[in-house]
This record gives sequence, structure tokens and C-alpha cells, in this order.
Amino acid sequence: MIEIRKISITDLKTDAIVNAANTGLWAGSGVCGAIFAAAGHSELQEACNRIGHCDTGSAVMTPAFRLKARYIIHAVGPQWSGGGHGEPQQLYSAYTRSLELALEHECRSIGFPLLSAGIFGYPPDLAWQTAIRACRDFLENHPETQMQIVFAVLNDSMLAMGEKILNAAEDTQADRGGLDIHGTGHSVVCFHLPDEPEGYLSNWYPAAFTLDGIRFTSAEQYIMYRKCRIFGDEASAEAVLATADPAAQQKIGRSASGYVQTVWEGLRQVVAFRGILAKFSQNEDLKVRLLQTGDAYLVECARGDKIWACGARLNEEQRLNISQWTGKNLLGFALMEVRSVLREDTLR
Repeated sequence: MIEIRKISITDLKTDAIVNAANTGLWAGSGVCGAIFAAAGHSELQEACNRIGHCDTGSAVMTPAFRLKARYIIHAVGPQWSGGGHGEPQQLYSAYTRSLELALEHECRSIGFPLLSAGIFGYPPDLAWQTAIRACRDFLENHPETQMQIVFAVLNDSMLAMGEKILNAAEDTQADRGGLDIHGTGHSVVCFHLPDEPEGYLSNWYPAAFTLDGIRFTSAEQYIMYRKCRIFGDEASAEAVLATADPAAQQKIGRSASGYVQTVWEGLRQVVAFRGILAKFSQNEDLKVRLLQTGDAYLVECARGDKIWACGARLNEEQRLNISQWTGKNLLGFALMEVRSVLREDTLR
């Protein structure tokens, strides 16, 4: 249902192709310029002018004119600003809205470029993660459609990167139903870093939220900030707020003065739960994705982390057998509790 080809997007014979558009719907360079040239600049610009504008994270549709496709879907991805300003959510939304338009117009196939990864500066690996996740989620949420999704790329390195991430996503999907707990199989979703499959579950994933009147860029920033405050290290707490880099935040939190291990062991999961709940309750797209995991066990996979993770890597079989875990998986269980709270709130 999802494939990646080394081909110009203007040569695709899909029902719809997606243009990497700007908010003003003007002809640009790169993919946008190629599509305007192939479709017929004046006709396509006139059609875009009648629409006038498209918000970042959304999409609009025009005829395809001289192209082989029937429609052009103009999707506006975000400019990359470090990842802490809603870029992943806007990019995910641009793909989702494009697919919704294709479905509404009875398209059986759609061709995408890698949105935002050109002059908009989105890191290609992160752009691939979001693109594939959005498309897989759409297909799962619309089982009645048989839509073929094609990504068009122009060089071997982008092709190899996309195929690697697509294959990893398929491997992660296969994990569902594969956690062995005393001989009984349970559905499971494994994750680790933000740029890996299911990375939105990571505390390092850029997702802004406000708690106690303070804006945080990620759950990691909130947890490290609270850790420093609990032990009275106000200078370190402010330093955590001053950086959007979760690795730097973690380093600062680990060196907080006044740290008492038994105190943190008693409070850490409560702190994490509060931050994670705010993250998912204030970012609707992430909330939907978390709820879609159903009753699956959520398992963070990192060999070196014996506290928040299960103690096994994403590619190690031990992650799928709870008796072989060497870690506590505190993050995974905190996420499961947050999911339960959000599900109850949704049902009210």
C-alpha cells in the first residue's frame, strides 16, 4: 500500500499527485516549480489564485491540467524551526489532509514528494518518519480504502533512507501481538527515539505544552525541570528551560545539586505521569495516536536504560519477552496509565 520510487513526481500516473506548496499557492522552485511547469504554469496559477491561500498543515485541490494525474493536491508543510514549534504535528496534518482530499474525490492512488524536506529545511530522516507514520495511520483508520500511496524521490540516498524507515515501521507493526508474558501473547508497541518508529511516545519527542504556567517543549524538559526544582537547584531548573535540546536537559537534570536518590525514586514516575498527561492532552493528534494503541503494552527499548526502558534495543528479541527484560519500563507503564485516563475522559 506504500512504496517509494526513484522517479520525478510529474511522471507518476497516480490519480492525484501532491505539490509541496507554500501558503500563497504561488509557483516556487524544486518540486513546486516542476509541477507548475509540467501542468501548465498559467492554468495552474489561475486555479490556485481562485483558492488564494492554504494554511500550514492543510491542503487544497486543483485539476492537474497537462499532468497524467487527475488532481493536484497542494499541501503546505512547515518550515523547520528546531522541532519545538509544532512542526511534526503540522507535517503530519499536511499528509493527513492530502489523503482525506484524495479519498473524498475517490482517488485510488496518490503520489507524494517528501514534504518540507527541501528548502523548508526539515531534516530528511525526521520528515520520512512523519510521512510514513501519517500514511500508515490513515490506511489503518480507513480500512475500507485500497489507496496506493507512492513517494517519489530523485536520488538513491533519499530512496535508501525512505525504504529503511518504511521497513522499520513495518517491523514495528509486526510487534503488535508479540509480547510474551508468562507464555501468553499480548499486543505491544515498542519505541525509543523520536526519529524511530512510534517515536511520538518518547519523552524527547518535540511536543509543546503548558503546565503550571510554564511552556515546555517536551516531556523530558518538564521532568528535568521538576527534578531540579524538587531538590532546590533553581539555577539548574532555569538552565533546563533555556534549552530545547532534550539531551542537554537530561545532562543538567542528572547533575542537579541536592539530589537524593530515594526521594527521586519515590517521585519520578508521578512527575513523569503529570508531564506526559499534559503532552498528550494538549496535542490532539498525539492523543489520538496514543488512544489508537488500544490495550497494547507500551515498551521503551534501550539496552542501557534499566529504569525508564525495558533494557533491550528495538532490534533485540528480548524486548518481546517480559521475563528477559533487565529494565523496569517505567516510561511505558506511565504512558499506559496516561492512556487510561485519556480514554476515560473521552468516554465521559
